Amino acid sequence: METAASRIDLATLDAPPALASVQRIVDGFKDFQVLRAGFASGIFDWLAAHGPAAKSAIAEGTGLRGAHLGGFLQALEDLGLLARRDGGYALAPGMDAVLRADSRWCQAAALDRLLDPAGGWADLGRFLSANWVQSALPASSAERHPLLQEARRLAERLATRDAFANARTLLCFDDADGLLAAALCRRLPQLTATVVVPPEGLRRAEETLAACGVAERCRLLAGSPLDADDGERFDAALLFHALYPVRKSTVAALTATGARLVAGGELCCAHWFCLEACETAPGGLRDLDKAVLTDSHPLCHVEQFDERLQEARLVDIHREDLAGDYGNVKTFFARRPKNFCA
Repeated sequence: METAASRIDLATLDAPPALASVQRIVDGFKDFQVLRAGFASGIFDWLAAHGPAAKSAIAEGTGLRGAHLGGFLQALEDLGLLARRDGGYALAPGMDAVLRADSRWCQAAALDRLLDPAGGWADLGRFLSANWVQSALPASSAERHPLLQEARRLAERLATRDAFANARTLLCFDDADGLLAAALCRRLPQLTATVVVPPEGLRRAEETLAACGVAERCRLLAGSPLDADDGERFDAALLFHALYPVRKSTVAALTATGARLVAGGELCCAHWFCLEACETAPGGLRDLDKAVLTDSHPLCHVEQFDERLQEARLVDIHREDLAGDYGNVKTFFARRPKNFCA
């Protein structure tokens, strides 16, 4: 039975100011769905071929419901994806490069990957829970790989170092599906590489090396930096985001990798590190990006990594910061001594 005490007093239902913060976040999700619907409906490709076009023509050409099309088109315009021209709608200048399905930079697949159950962003709560088990990550073409620009920048830097520019043989533990090895081989035509990736990344790395035209110059293996020494010696070696899974055996991994260099050969380690005491700082989304990409935590104690390299009997240690899409990559260089004795 309804009582006076159970009735809602509408006059008291003033929304708290904090609600606006949550609503802005919710609007971000709605913007995502607008973009996703744009790809799914084919409107971007249709406008690339037929725009500028009036709303009625768009409705007829795409099969979208006219009753809601006005709001949809306005939302796409608000996001900077469409522009009005000559009384109709067209793709905004430059947007065809990322919206058209036939563009190598089309972002439709990137949105699909965010919703793939194998990736952490599809259900971040499940990813953050203690019950999470990483399955095979969604496939990603070379030009759409999340670490592409980082790999390109590091390859560009390495190509300016004599130790890599003059190297003929490379050992590369590449947890970016072979992207760094491919980028470096493209820059250094004399280089041949042994590329080691986790077993679950073997097929993706095969596709990457083939797509970049360097498969014939690369021997691809499944493994980790802790693999047994097979006796082959290399002019240079790389550890690219490859130490996270073996973080409890970092010195052993560095020692094993350094031992596979020729005397005087150079090792480069490029990884993300957390702040002191694993403190956080503004930019938490990028931290979560790194977590989802690696299913791991960044390496700890950047201030002690020089010591780890020394424990691995490496010398001439030097550190640089490499700007990346997810924050700075701590890049360490070290050499196997020329007078090294096993």
